[in-house]
Amino acid sequence: MTATIKSKRKLLLQWASKRWLILGLGASISALALLFPKQLDRLELGLMEEAQELRGIRKVPSRVVIVGIDDFSLMQASNSDLSKEAELQTLQSWPWPRKAYGLVIERLVESGAQAVGLDLLLDTPSSHGKTDDDALAITLQQHTPKVIIGAQVLESRGNIAGLSLHTPHRNLAGDGSQFKLGLLNGYMDRDGAIRHRPNDYAQELKTTLGSSVPSSLAVSLLEATGHPIAEESPWHGWQSLLDPYGPAGTIPTVPIWDVLDPVRFQQLKESKIFDQAIVLIGPTAAVLQDLHQTAFSGQTGMPGVEIHATELANRLEQRSLLFQPNSWAWSCLLGLVVIAAAVSAERWERPITRLAALATISAGFLFIGFALIAQLGLGVRLLTLSGAILITGIVSSSEATLKLQWQRRRLRNSLGRYLSPAVAAQIASQPEEADELLGGQQADVVILMSDIRGFTSFTQEMSEANRVPDLVKRLNHYFTEVVDALHQEGATVDKFIGDACLAVFGAPIHRGNQQEAEAAIRAALEIEKRLRTLNSQWKKDGEPSWEQVIVLSFGSVISGNIGSSSRMDYTVIGSAVNTASRLEKVAKECQKTIVLSEAVADLLKPTWHLEDLGEFPIRGQAHQHVYTVASVHLP
Repeated sequence: MTATIKSKRKLLLQWASKRWLILGLGASISALALLFPKQLDRLELGLMEEAQELRGIRKVPSRVVIVGIDDFSLMQASNSDLSKEAELQTLQSWPWPRKAYGLVIERLVESGAQAVGLDLLLDTPSSHGKTDDDALAITLQQHTPKVIIGAQVLESRGNIAGLSLHTPHRNLAGDGSQFKLGLLNGYMDRDGAIRHRPNDYAQELKTTLGSSVPSSLAVSLLEATGHPIAEESPWHGWQSLLDPYGPAGTIPTVPIWDVLDPVRFQQLKESKIFDQAIVLIGPTAAVLQDLHQTAFSGQTGMPGVEIHATELANRLEQRSLLFQPNSWAWSCLLGLVVIAAAVSAERWERPITRLAALATISAGFLFIGFALIAQLGLGVRLLTLSGAILITGIVSSSEATLKLQWQRRRLRNSLGRYLSPAVAAQIASQPEEADELLGGQQADVVILMSDIRGFTSFTQEMSEANRVPDLVKRLNHYFTEVVDALHQEGATVDKFIGDACLAVFGAPIHRGNQQEAEAAIRAALEIEKRLRTLNSQWKKDGEPSWEQVIVLSFGSVISGNIGSSSRMDYTVIGSAVNTASRLEKVAKECQKTIVLSEAVADLLKPTWHLEDLGEFPIRGQAHQHVYTVASVHLP
């Protein structure tokens, strides 16, 4: 049992040592999520707003209507001829007299409104005198069950700092009746945006200032109409946020001037827009400076009264934007998902494939996250997860790129021993296919074998003269020229056997039988040319010259890395190799430098002039004609 545990531990350590980058990436992302939870939440919330805006405008419950103190109403009040309308003659300057709001409330109730909420802080006496306060107080007393008056918690500064609740002035109490209040405060995030429902902030303020703090304006209106109030969040640890319906003005808004003007009001009454509706009265004009940043708000902002109306509409349809704040469990899960994604991506060796695969998964999570937010109002943090997987794809593809470059460099260095630089670079450029090319394959190839005539006696002479180093130097010089000529034509140098060199045209990369044959004959002629140059130099130095034999054969061979577990070499085996070795004897008999098998000659006849040397017996094969080069006509 102990041995099994040790074995598993060893395997785990080996796995971890090979994947330290993946584990480090997962741990780093988890650590960042734990260290900067608020920043990640802000990012997630920003993306959620983008999802809401991509979704577009949602249908607003028909029972919610805003009566806005808008730019149109302010302009009409200051510019219209009001001499015939006694109720409107006092509206030419701001602030308006409070009796005007009393008139609006009366007309809304007359039109069938279930409840009216006043998004105005009336905590000071009216600038139009106490009679103005008294006029509004009478209206409030008459419709107390249906009217909710705004209250607000303000922060005091100076020597005595703290929070205090500001309620309507006592002048509005009339005979002492108790107001029904609704809190006007909204909670701003650090970026200045209002995302949380106002009533959630009201509940927080109750813990500080006590039960005197009323519920939000929206919740108070629902309570006035007897509508049940759902719990703040259906799931533990989740937050219920506002789910706006669209840009400012999406919730039906009626200019307050249309309610004040008798003619326009009659038209509204006939349209039944206020019948059974819950109406909020509040400023929407930019000059009144009650605009806030929310989803859909853009640069202009959304009026505070519409934010309260949004909460009201959300609660009527029992919907909110559910958001899962960052937690240690989610941070750890995020790291594990990153590790799993990176490990899964290892199956693809190509960097582009890795990046494309993980980018596709990231896009899938992003799409699902957007869909859940847009359709169900559910923020499951898939947006952060999508970003983490995309980062994983970038890191993983970068690591694969470095690994691929290292493999290419190592492969190029290894292949450079027997392949031409061009062929080695071609194979190294696709290392994922190198195993297939070098691991073993059968192909038709051209075999070139070069051999020095009389090398045995030359070796004996050099040995007797104690010139073995000179012999090795001369042989290396010769082979350098041979290999360079072979590589020039894309050949693979198989091996050196004493003074002989064996090369292959058509493995591991095959360019076509005729093309390989033409490359082989060009290489043979180039080797012959280079030996003439060497001989010329050796004669000048007083050294004997060399003669060589070059034979070409064609046939099927098996190629690949062959050898033991401790040493392997790329080589070819097959009948074509045997034919080449036996043609060497024929070449010596014919006293020809370059000799071709009949199969090679058949490939060259269309473009090369060849001389038939006659029919010769080839051991292990049928008699065949043997050829040499008569003249050269390059295509």
